Amino acid sequence: MGSEINTKTLLYPPEVIDEVRQFDLEEVAQRLGMERDRQDKKKWRISGCAISIDPSRGVFYDHLAQTGGGGAISLVTHVMQCDFVTAMDFLWGKPVDFPFRRSDKVVPAKVKVPEKPARCNRRDRQKWQNVKNYLIDRRGLPSFLIDSLHRQGLIDADSRSNAMFFRYAIASKFQLGEAVGASLRSTSGDLKLLTPGTKRNEGWFFFGIGEGMVYRIFLVESPIDAISLAALRGNSIYGRTIYISIDGAGSIPITVLTNAFQQGAKIILALDGDRPGEEMSWRIAKQLQSSLRVRPLTGKDWNEQLLGSKPYLPIKEEWLRFAIALGKDELTQQRIEHMVEQTILSTAERKMLWFDWTAFRQRQDRLWQWYRQAEIARKSPEYLQRIVEIAIAFNQQQPVPLSKKAIEAMQKDLFNQSCCG
Repeated sequence: MGSEINTKTLLYPPEVIDEVRQFDLEEVAQRLGMERDRQDKKKWRISGCAISIDPSRGVFYDHLAQTGGGGAISLVTHVMQCDFVTAMDFLWGKPVDFPFRRSDKVVPAKVKVPEKPARCNRRDRQKWQNVKNYLIDRRGLPSFLIDSLHRQGLIDADSRSNAMFFRYAIASKFQLGEAVGASLRSTSGDLKLLTPGTKRNEGWFFFGIGEGMVYRIFLVESPIDAISLAALRGNSIYGRTIYISIDGAGSIPITVLTNAFQQGAKIILALDGDRPGEEMSWRIAKQLQSSLRVRPLTGKDWNEQLLGSKPYLPIKEEWLRFAIALGKDELTQQRIEHMVEQTILSTAERKMLWFDWTAFRQRQDRLWQWYRQAEIARKSPEYLQRIVEIAIAFNQQQPVPLSKKAIEAMQKDLFNQSCCG
């Protein structure tokens, strides 16, 4: 149990832990659902606790338990009887399920509503040049686009030289609405977090390129991918293009996108070219019919394509998943499983992996073609949803191969397309 906790704490670097530990204890007490004592303003109460807080020193003392401590993390672990990682997740704004819940008033998402710029974010303009150099030199993003987004207040640097991508609610005509926080991207490692208090489900990093009516909307997985894709596509002569980061498998502004589609905008799912990106694209298509799908031509994501990465290749451990999805027999699956267990694949085995990967990717493309053709042919909503369900199952970690009936229906619809086209 102890080793599991220690492994998880590595998700938070020491500097982040130090920052969280210094959060205002009275604000943390409010988030925990504690109530200030009417007679003693320094004392806070919750079921089983009567705690005095000294916010200036960052310490607390529980008169009932006759024990105390210092720092926001210790306060949460004491009051909610949880482990270190759960306390860190709670304070960092992640959804948590406390093993022992003292109050129904716990409000992990409710912190001070940020203004523009969001109060929960600690900008440090002296570090901006470091972040700008990282985005241009390491990520290959064009300086004119970075400067433009910086002037708009969409990107900046924090005191630890992390890149900050500010998130806003989407207002009418894709103007910036309420500021709801920021996404952080380390410039020295792989750390990706939300700033404390960020409303994950109420805001997005987004921006527009071009003038006039919104012509197309790209959904991507990260702010850096959004800027990369904008750099790759350049300006549009057809109208305004919107780029929205959904932070991996984050929330989707369904209502906003539906309204934009009804007004003539194209919704384009430009998520990563790996398995999670493909499955997530289909899950979005289930909610947003008529969505289109594009993938990076090289690399896993748009930034890798911008940097000129080699074509995306799966790791050998994914080979068995391809074989299952393609409906290979059990004996073939056992052979592949045995080959994958080897340290290095032979030249012939690598060719076999490439062959199965190509067939798998072609099947993915055919599913999108089938879905698009079914829309054009005005198939029923139920028919379209069935295609989506088949595609989601095909792209899961434990894939379900297409049935004979599904393959026949797909071939029939695509054959009709070629005949009528």
